[in-house]
Amino acid sequence: MALTADMIEKAVERYRREFDRYTKLSEFIGDACQKILEENVIRGSVQWRPKNPERLRLKLQKQMANGDHATDYTDENSVFNVLKDLSGARITAYVETDRPKIVTLVQKRFGGFAMDGSVESVVKDKEFYRATHCMVQIKDEDLVGRYENLKGVGCEIQVCSLLAHVYNEIEHDLRYKPLAGKLAKHEDGLLNILGRLMDTGDTVNTETLDAVEARQKQNTAEFDDEYDFVARVRELFPDAPNFAANAGQLYMACKKLGLDSLNSIKTSLNWQDDTAQKGKAIAEKLAAKVNPDLRTQLEIDALSSDQLLVLLLSDTNLAAKLKTLFPAGWGIGRAPRFLSVLKQLQELRT
Repeated sequence: MALTADMIEKAVERYRREFDRYTKLSEFIGDACQKILEENVIRGSVQWRPKNPERLRLKLQKQMANGDHATDYTDENSVFNVLKDLSGARITAYVETDRPKIVTLVQKRFGGFAMDGSVESVVKDKEFYRATHCMVQIKDEDLVGRYENLKGVGCEIQVCSLLAHVYNEIEHDLRYKPLAGKLAKHEDGLLNILGRLMDTGDTVNTETLDAVEARQKQNTAEFDDEYDFVARVRELFPDAPNFAANAGQLYMACKKLGLDSLNSIKTSLNWQDDTAQKGKAIAEKLAAKVNPDLRTQLEIDALSSDQLLVLLLSDTNLAAKLKTLFPAGWGIGRAPRFLSVLKQLQELRT
């Protein structure tokens, strides 16, 4: 059975009644995506939105005219089984090279609609259009409180670079939503110029950020921010190519502990030539214990800033101070990740 005008009207009216639900889902997904960037010290931004009801009506009317999903639509309720992008979020990274990293983090953070519950990603790279789309849902452990009624509701996350987003939006509005017929040859040429400028701009962005990091490495004063922290501290850990991973909370913990410069960290850890290797060895042992155990809902990345984290947590005085500075429990809030790592590290020792 194909879509009918009556089915469309009933589906749109149902969506209006449930609009707050999709808004709530978008907010949750958007906030979680923002935390992904912050916790892994990735430069970027996040936008989110529920689909406007009138946009839904126009989309369904277009599908009815084209005969799309004709066998999938049986009544107004089937619309919500077919369209899982009524909520949406966009993560825009400063540089293109961060896109696959972000997609991997998205796949770890959310549930998906594959048979095994994983998140499938669709890379939609054309000549200049570059984006990865992921259809996600909230994991069961997050379906608590005000989010209990969101089980199985999908949200589409688009991941792209900032410059690609500019091109994607302009190209989509002009080429696929033309206001006055087919694009002229001159308009096509201008879009191609814009695409080439996007490629050049992404290279300039990358080189600019590399230059900033090179300058930061020469600084010996207090850390300016988490990006400065990563740029300087990663030099101590040559075997941690993913040092930025999990470094957001770690930076916050170091600041609270008064470890606000490279020298203060080295002094606190009594830094020796083999200290970094000790951190890597501890992180590898902890990863071997924690990662296979799905009950912990924790993953140790032995090639990340976790090498520094386990060194700090191995100091009983620093560990005790962290527990005092970041209390957890009923009515206080979810414990920071490093306290979960501390618990696992203590179990490893025993």
